[in-house]
Amino acid sequence: MTQNGTGKNQIEEAIEVAAEAHQGQYRKGTDTPYITHPYAVGLILMEAGCTEAVIIAGILHDTVEDTDLTLEFIQERFGDTIANIVDGCSEDKALRWRARKTDRIHALRTASPEICTVTCADKLHNLRTIISEYQRIGDAVWDRFHGGVEDQAWYYRSVLGAIADRNATLQKTGERAKLTTHDNGAHARSDAEDTAPQPEPPDCNDARQMSAAIDVVNAQLFEQFQQAIAYLFGGRTL
Repeated sequence: MTQNGTGKNQIEEAIEVAAEAHQGQYRKGTDTPYITHPYAVGLILMEAGCTEAVIIAGILHDTVEDTDLTLEFIQERFGDTIANIVDGCSEDKALRWRARKTDRIHALRTASPEICTVTCADKLHNLRTIISEYQRIGDAVWDRFHGGVEDQAWYYRSVLGAIADRNATLQKTGERAKLTTHDNGAHARSDAEDTAPQPEPPDCNDARQMSAAIDVVNAQLFEQFQQAIAYLFGGRTL
């Protein structure tokens, strides 16, 4: 793990920064310290085998949106990569609820795989918490949230759909790129009469590398997110 000048690794530093930033905040409608949420998101990302940068961004994902910490602070302390992920996970609280949620949903369709992955972990933990509370207090849990169950179902389904749409778009783009590469290789072979050496056609490793490059989100987290939505909202219509 990456260490800073104090000998701490960056995950430990992110935990301390997040704990201080979220001090005095609580989970909506409960007396549970808010810091339990970013901690849990970091653990979910760690268990899913995500990179250190993604785990750190998960721990810090709400700091810019919900505390006095600035994106510049995150950038200086943890670097551009982590700051970009945190920025991509942050909502504009100056907008009304529906507008800012719609803005983030649209942004996910072109967001990086890392932003999509942290988003899945964030929403997955939120849903697990709601499920736990729903089993304890029933429909009263929806009183804690904007618009009740209808708006929450719209929001979580829309987030899932935006990530799925992006994945499908990238898969199609990748297929087109592979076809173009294949056609170029075939064209090169058809010009065999030229005396100049022709480039070798791509081997099967190229296809595997391209497939890896177009992955959108950690598949394990996406599936768990999908299952949680189905469990909580599956029988409801919008």
